[in-house]
Amino acid sequence: MNLDKISSALTIWDIVKVAFGFLVLFFGFLIIFWRSIKVFFRLGRNLGRKVFVFCPPGGNRNSGTNKNMERELIVLRNSGYFEVPKQPITDFNSIDVVDIEKAGVIVLGYHQEMKNFNEFVDLVRHVGKPLIIYTFELGYQLKEEHRKKVKGYKWYVLSSMPLRLVSDLFAVMASYKYEQERN
Repeated sequence: MNLDKISSALTIWDIVKVAFGFLVLFFGFLIIFWRSIKVFFRLGRNLGRKVFVFCPPGGNRNSGTNKNMERELIVLRNSGYFEVPKQPITDFNSIDVVDIEKAGVIVLGYHQEMKNFNEFVDLVRHVGKPLIIYTFELGYQLKEEHRKKVKGYKWYVLSSMPLRLVSDLFAVMASYKYEQERN
């Protein structure tokens, strides 16, 4: 192969366009790679954080059993990624604020008749942690007064199915920047 033939076939402009294309491709790859690495490092650090689960008694599933989050905790535990409690906290008065402060994500097993919803949301807001409100059923809605209470809080998400709960936990842990990282 003769370089004279190649260089005569390509004009200077063609060479500049190809070189520019390679530079754009190279720097684009670096930017995407760097951002992906940041997300994976944050996710890796955050997956070790505890998940605080509060599920007050009451409410029924369609099958008639209590909404106790047993099935959801098994799914979360079996995923192998999250540090979840064996049982959720069921009494609002037994919640230790320190446990919420140490948690990475707070999961609330929601039902419309629950008491202390406003106080619990105020506690989570005060600590400033992400909140996943788990509704147990697809299409299950918050009461209007409860929806208004969480509307202004930017770190909450509604989740409705066990696999969606796993997905939401991953999403929160990959995107939420915890306080020690903010300093």
